[in-house]
Amino acid sequence: MEGLEVGVAPRMLDGLTELMVYSNYPQAKNIMVSGFDLEGEVDIEAMNSALSHTLQSFPEFVSSVKEAKIEGKRRLIWFRHPDFDPQFRLSQMELGDPSPSFQHSLFRHLSRSVEKDWDLLRTVPTEFHLIHRANGSSTLLSLVHHAAADGWTLSTFSREFLARYHKIITGEDPRWPRVGKVKRQPVELKKDKWRDALFFARNSLTRYVNKAILPKGTGNRQEVGVHYVKSVLSQEESDRVLAHVSTFGGPFVDTLVGAVSTAVDKWNASLNILPGESVICVTVQMRGRYGQAEAGSNSSSIVVTTLPDDRTNPELFSRSVADRRQEQFDNLNDVRTCQAACSLTDTVRVLPLSVRQRIAHFVCQMPLIPILIAPFGSMWPEIHDGRRTGDSYLKQAGGLDLTEFHTIPYKLGYRCPLVFGIYTFRKRINLQLIASARHFTWAEAERFVKLLGDVLVENPFGGVRF
Repeated sequence: MEGLEVGVAPRMLDGLTELMVYSNYPQAKNIMVSGFDLEGEVDIEAMNSALSHTLQSFPEFVSSVKEAKIEGKRRLIWFRHPDFDPQFRLSQMELGDPSPSFQHSLFRHLSRSVEKDWDLLRTVPTEFHLIHRANGSSTLLSLVHHAAADGWTLSTFSREFLARYHKIITGEDPRWPRVGKVKRQPVELKKDKWRDALFFARNSLTRYVNKAILPKGTGNRQEVGVHYVKSVLSQEESDRVLAHVSTFGGPFVDTLVGAVSTAVDKWNASLNILPGESVICVTVQMRGRYGQAEAGSNSSSIVVTTLPDDRTNPELFSRSVADRRQEQFDNLNDVRTCQAACSLTDTVRVLPLSVRQRIAHFVCQMPLIPILIAPFGSMWPEIHDGRRTGDSYLKQAGGLDLTEFHTIPYKLGYRCPLVFGIYTFRKRINLQLIASARHFTWAEAERFVKLLGDVLVENPFGGVRF
């Protein structure tokens, strides 16, 4: 590749990214799978050329990791992998049994890739795939280890790659609006790695003591698998959900929190289980919290708690969600948690690499961690009259129709009972559930996603009366 000299380190890894590198163990791969379904004839030579040029802006994608002693500390650094020639791997996928979701069919097809050893001390953090499907369409996918990118980075990568492909095919730049920079409001906290490490431990243990009321599932406690379920609402259903957002005011995330709480109550009510305290972790974009230097992953989480009495009145319910979200956002615990994770890594850097890896393996099995490194990024919504809409302007590139967007965190949240992701693409809401097989069976995961979709469409703040 041009522009990247072999052996040159793009940068040192920060604390949270080091933690992700150490966390590689059989049950957690920390892989983000993202891409598009395509209609049209794909020019693979143009795609490989676009990929080669785009990767010059993302040097970590073609690098691996090695340990070096810098200023007396053992640090991990990126360096250009000498044998990696990035290009799209071509394959043909037959869907076969129509009952599993696309995600399950996809992971069976990519089993060698997703289940390989993703230890970045020995390999690069990326693979790129172009999959031709039996119905004549194609799926374009990037597999990226979370240590090399977060959801925002992958979103930016996809945008730049598709723009280059479009220009190669048409000779013109795409007519996409520019994406404004995320507003930053840096938060300055006193650095104290020992205090932060204690905060991290205390905060993690609190999650074990204060257990939320979850939907009752019959998963096998011996299982470590993950169920992936995706539901795409119709444009009409999506419009009704957005109408609810306008009615209750506040950001979309409040509507999702309300809908999840209501869906859990409805699910449990069918089993004669009384409603309890609802505790939901919400992903926070760290780029608006503090600068890049301290944030290995640009997402963290805040905790929104609602009580059964809050959920009996729609207006009170929506207001309590907004108040508690803002209260959590103001107390800076998400920033402290992210800094504490970095401090934890910094604290153990005096130890040999093998010992640091064992410690990280233990820490990264805490339910807090898969939420802290939530993978969902940002698509690029159209702006009408200065306001974001529920549509994405990414519909075509280089003569290809982009019919669906996929973002799948593979074995990233396997220790969390339920992880939700939601985004819009082509005016349709994509609702995604990651359910631990220890909590839900596959059939239960499908039923709960259907219930959650119905609640979003009908009344996210409806609550349940006993």
